[in-house]
Amino acid sequence: MIRIAVCDDDKEITASIHHYLKEKTEQLQDERLHVITYHSGVDFLHDVERSAAFHIVIMDIEMDGIDGIEVGQILRNNPNGDEIIMIYISSHNKYFKDLVRIGSFNFIAKPIDMDELNDVFSKALNLAIKYKRIVSASDLFVFKIAKTTHSISKDRIVYIKCITGRMAEIYIWDKDQNTICIGDKFYSTMDEVMKQLPKDQFVRCERSHIVNLQYVQEMEKSSFRLIDTESTKVSIGRAYKQEAKKAFFRYIYEGEI
Repeated sequence: MIRIAVCDDDKEITASIHHYLKEKTEQLQDERLHVITYHSGVDFLHDVERSAAFHIVIMDIEMDGIDGIEVGQILRNNPNGDEIIMIYISSHNKYFKDLVRIGSFNFIAKPIDMDELNDVFSKALNLAIKYKRIVSASDLFVFKIAKTTHSISKDRIVYIKCITGRMAEIYIWDKDQNTICIGDKFYSTMDEVMKQLPKDQFVRCERSHIVNLQYVQEMEKSSFRLIDTESTKVSIGRAYKQEAKKAFFRYIYEGEI
């Protein structure tokens, strides 16, 4: 899955780019796009601070509050920030020196020409797919079994279940069989697990369960129904229902396209 952020304070522009990305993902066979739109640099950085990670960022330069150049500088200083593919958009071309300093992948002038957007984004997507094959540290969930450190791609995690107070079990995705497999058991609390996971993709839906929204087919009254062939259900606790519902609908309407 390729994770993309689109940030512009003009809602018509974010809607236009989101529509383009929706059409683009329909052309892809072996890759999925997860897209989140933002209308301010502050909101974008807030999610980054909460562990949101992206392969590609499409960023407006001139925004109220913190502008796109400042956002890019902050982003580059974060762990693995240099790996993010930055595409800037603006009505002015006076920022080239700043964009070079930040390490921008490309620049698109406003009003946006959709053919140019397609050309630039297609190249960025190909590069992101190549980068993704070399999994970065931010893409991995790290845990210990005895004294040995293990890791797994976060995108492969379907859900994590707490077995006892400090014992958890990972359930992972088998893409060949479209099934869920039981993975490793490790010592950790659910609070410690959540600190490693992006909040826009994973949600704690019960005291003992954390689910990856990527694998949720439907939210029912008191459970998430997953996309595997057995339609596995993960319970939603009463105390977590409101937050789970909010996260699910945000993921559906602003994320997976």
